[in-house]
Amino acid sequence: MRVAFVCEDDKGLDAEVSSRFGRAPYLIIVDLDGNDVKNVRVEENPGAKARSGAAIKVVQKLVNEGVDVAVAGAFGPNALVALDEMKIRRVELSGISVREALERLKQSNN
Repeated sequence: MRVAFVCEDDKGLDAEVSSRFGRAPYLIIVDLDGNDVKNVRVEENPGAKARSGAAIKVVQKLVNEGVDVAVAGAFGPNALVALDEMKIRRVELSGISVREALERLKQSNN
C-alpha cells in the first residue's frame, strides 16, 4: 500500500502532517508491505504554490505516484470529489508526525 501524507516540513517520518491538503509544502510518500515501511520519499507538493486548482494538482500527483491513501487534516470540496473519483482513500489526521499517523493507520487496518 502506498500512503501520501501532506506535510509542513521535509523530515520524512518525523515530518508533521498538515491540516492543509492542497497548500502544504511537502508530500511524504510511504510504501508499506503489510505493517513494514519499505520506502519513504519526500516530494514537493505541486499545489503548494499554485495560483488556483491546488487540490486537483495534488490529486493528479497522487494518481501519478500510484497512491492508495491520502492523509491530511482536512480536505476541501474539490479534493473530496477528485479523491473519490480516483478511488484514493482519505484519512483525516494532523498535528502529529508521519510516524505516529502510520501507527494509527496500521491499527485501523487490523
